[in-house]
Amino acid sequence: MTATALDQRQDFALNQYAKGLLKPFKGKGEILRFRDELDVECRRLYQEAADFANRYNRTVVQAGLWLKPHSHSGGRVRAVQWRDKAQSQMGRRLLEAVLKYGDVPQGMKRQLVEIETERAIFNAKIAAATRQVDRLNKLIKDLDVIEAMV
Repeated sequence: MTATALDQRQDFALNQYAKGLLKPFKGKGEILRFRDELDVECRRLYQEAADFANRYNRTVVQAGLWLKPHSHSGGRVRAVQWRDKAQSQMGRRLLEAVLKYGDVPQGMKRQLVEIETERAIFNAKIAAATRQVDRLNKLIKDLDVIEAMV
């Protein structure tokens, strides 16, 4: 059986992100290397978003919901968003409406809350990685400008 992106390299954040974020960079080469590592992680997260949605859609469809990776601007990674079954509306308010007004059993509501917790954490991981890559790209451009001053 092939491992999904969700099952692979779960220790990445602790071993490499923290190392790169907590130690000072000694030069542009280290910044480039760290940015490239994060960029590889972002590509992996792109697939992990699809795996996440696929893993839970059989469950959430029972409550009239759907999970779908979505990118606002064709970005590096797609965040996982709640959708209605018709795919015409999007957002956490759909989940909130099901939890408050939906005719779903209490056990299903608990499952949906657990899925939402995992989704929120996953999307935060995506945001942290993509923002860091963007910041490092800006820093690299700034260093190029500084180097050109000589």
